Amino acid sequence: MATISAEALLAASAKDKQDLKDIQELLDRLFTRNRNQHRRNHWFKSLHQFRKQLGLLVQEMSSTKKVSAAAIMEARLKYWDEKCIHQWYLHFTQLVAVGPFAVLGLVLMACTARVCRITGITALYEEIASEDMKGVLSAVDDGHVADEFGGLLDEEEVWDLGEVIVREE
Repeated sequence: MATISAEALLAASAKDKQDLKDIQELLDRLFTRNRNQHRRNHWFKSLHQFRKQLGLLVQEMSSTKKVSAAAIMEARLKYWDEKCIHQWYLHFTQLVAVGPFAVLGLVLMACTARVCRITGITALYEEIASEDMKGVLSAVDDGHVADEFGGLLDEEEVWDLGEVIVREE
């Protein structure tokens, strides 16, 4: 089972590191632009936390002390996974549901997803999903699913196909 570590982040390409800096700059600009209007909203507090945490991570990546920075980055990523990412994602998806701010919510969700992919947080979830999918596929192959759900679609049942209605002009 994989665990969240700083290895993916330390092995990140220069493009990925630049992407993190670009996302940080974008979050800074969104924060500055929306501070007066939205400072009391839940999603804005998540934006503030996301922006601050990403800034600290980028600062740690450029640190000259690689050994101590790796331990700090790993602790930060585990903290993100346990406490932050799910909250940020929830608040940003709620922002998508609000009509006038849907585009802003999509941008913030995309930034969150991109940061999680670069830092390697999603790799753990992909491995868990892969193991779950292997279990489901083996259950299908063994016939357990057919035994349990096979009676749902009765072949003798007659389905109503409806009636064609022609428009009169």
